[in-house]
Amino acid sequence: MQALTPVPALEHLTPHDLVTYYRCPYEMELQHARPGPHGAPARIPMTPTEVVPLHRSPLFDPPTSRARAIEGRLDLAPSDTLIYLDEREDGLPVLFPPERVRIDPAFHGGEPTLHDAELGFSGRPDLIVRRADGSVYPIEYKSTHLFLGLHEAHGRSFDVLQAIAECRLTHQALGVRPTHGVILYGDVAGDGAHEGWVEVPYGDAEERWLRVALGQIRADRTRAPAPSERHCSGCEPNALGLCRYAAARPDHPSPHRAPLLLAAGGV
Repeated sequence: MQALTPVPALEHLTPHDLVTYYRCPYEMELQHARPGPHGAPARIPMTPTEVVPLHRSPLFDPPTSRARAIEGRLDLAPSDTLIYLDEREDGLPVLFPPERVRIDPAFHGGEPTLHDAELGFSGRPDLIVRRADGSVYPIEYKSTHLFLGLHEAHGRSFDVLQAIAECRLTHQALGVRPTHGVILYGDVAGDGAHEGWVEVPYGDAEERWLRVALGQIRADRTRAPAPSERHCSGCEPNALGLCRYAAARPDHPSPHRAPLLLAAGGV
């Protein structure tokens, strides 16, 4: 009998990978090339040496036509409870009094990371809320102000894809499919003057987008840079001096800035 060929493991991805690939595929590769926690080895970027930069990332936009942007405080009902909190994340807002914090037994093991074995995907929402009817939804908190319009000029479409990804992870963890996810904007710099939130619907179309997006990233063996002044100025690998393609350098470089150690695709 002919031996079965083992199925190769899926490249592990996270919501953060989706965000960085959506901004710049090469940024994602440079992030992966940094040493992991506890001395885990870095991964060598797969980007070819003579890569041609792109005008923009090849990852297509997430569905945004049904997303709703609402100004003001998040609409929480008195019967809502907090069932998950990423305690590793600093600076999260306190939305619930202690008596309404009821961590779900699925999270009592102390491991905040949610896993999706089918899609080879894992990540951590900031919060998960359960409503009185048993429905649940994840919250991703951003300390910046609310961006109305959700179009490219505002540069926050990548928040939408993060919410979609966290809805999928919430579904896998709890067995209850969220109808939506929430992006909560705290406007720390403006002392809450322009806080608000965006409700991102989650249904079949959004889940299909996520599946196709993960497949597209894994199929991309080039992961070319997509330099732009807006993204490059806030790119952490660029601040460390690890990218030769940047359209702009940060105004305040990292004190740990290294020389350009990464050529176009190699360490």
